[in-house]
Amino acid sequence: MKKEFYTAGELAKLTGVSYKTIRHYHKIGLLEPEKYTESGYRQYGMKSVETLQRILMLKYLNFSLDEIQKILLEEEISDTFSKQEKLLQAQEEHISQILKVVREIQKVNETERWEKMLKIIHMTQQKEEIIKQYKESGNLQKRINIHAYSTSKTDWFQWGFDGLQLKSGMKILELGCGNGMLWITMCHQLPRDIQIYLTDSSKNMLQSAKSRIEEYAELYKENNIEFVFLQRDAEDFDLEEKDFDRIIANHMLYHVSNENRNKLFKTFERLLKQEGLFYASTVGKTHLQELFPLAKEFDNKIDVPNWMTENFELENGEEQLKQVFSSVIVEEQENDLLVPNPQAVYDYIDSWPGNAKEILKGRENEWMEYLKDKISEETPYFIHKSTGAFKAFKKQI
Repeated sequence: MKKEFYTAGELAKLTGVSYKTIRHYHKIGLLEPEKYTESGYRQYGMKSVETLQRILMLKYLNFSLDEIQKILLEEEISDTFSKQEKLLQAQEEHISQILKVVREIQKVNETERWEKMLKIIHMTQQKEEIIKQYKESGNLQKRINIHAYSTSKTDWFQWGFDGLQLKSGMKILELGCGNGMLWITMCHQLPRDIQIYLTDSSKNMLQSAKSRIEEYAELYKENNIEFVFLQRDAEDFDLEEKDFDRIIANHMLYHVSNENRNKLFKTFERLLKQEGLFYASTVGKTHLQELFPLAKEFDNKIDVPNWMTENFELENGEEQLKQVFSSVIVEEQENDLLVPNPQAVYDYIDSWPGNAKEILKGRENEWMEYLKDKISEETPYFIHKSTGAFKAFKKQI
């Protein structure tokens, strides 16, 4: 029978967690009792059980006890199970992908085995990225917020949509569609009678895109717009369908390994119609660079983050694409930021990967005062956005 409160020993027996472990979690401040008896015995209730579940789940997912302590302080309990579900599903998908290659490697020759063995090695390294995404899930919104201060007359989605020049009757493929935001944002401008294939390596992302798009089902039906959802990995991409008018890869090609990116381009070239267009957006080396000296001036020990985009940027993407496509056009959006709000810059730099958060810890007031001296409504801070896209055209026969 469920009780309102349990002693540490009873909690250990109830959950199967050793008394020694529960005592250790209490000692390091992870698991606090909800009250004490007059005799000084610790009493654990429903909240304690919830906290213990969170600790054990995060430990199961390879978080350290120090990391778990930070998550417990920052994460709302109401978000706990949905975030755990997303992370477990991501891990499940990742294991399924590795299992598939492990099964394949047992059926191939020595040459193919070498390639698949390297693929398994790369895939096992991706687990750290899955964990990192969970740790930094709150950082994404911090990074998005600063873009509200754009000086561009045309927002990013509209600019990209205009560049695609979609027409009635087209068949379109998007690689790495995420949550389908492009097609939601531009739903009222889509031409009639088009077919859109949305692909992503994540089953969760595809489901998210499908759910969001279903909210506009009547509009799409009225305009005879059909969506097809397919789970595909960019590292080993293929499709039976072909003759696409447009293939799109927005801000994702730098995630594809160097050895597989050229292979991916060849696949796209094959899947395009003769007059088809491959459209790929990315950033440049100078993207948001003004933030770096701002942080360095405050404390030179703050590391400049690695954006992980150097494999495919505005400066080097054209050369890569020209190895496969007949002609390539580079277009850069005129778009900078004028930020009058020091909190937006504070949050953005606080979200950086690396040591910034650790160095600024305990110096929050000093850091904010420094930013207020630099940034205000009267003196907004200028930040250049280097964003653009490549238009690559199929080789003529």
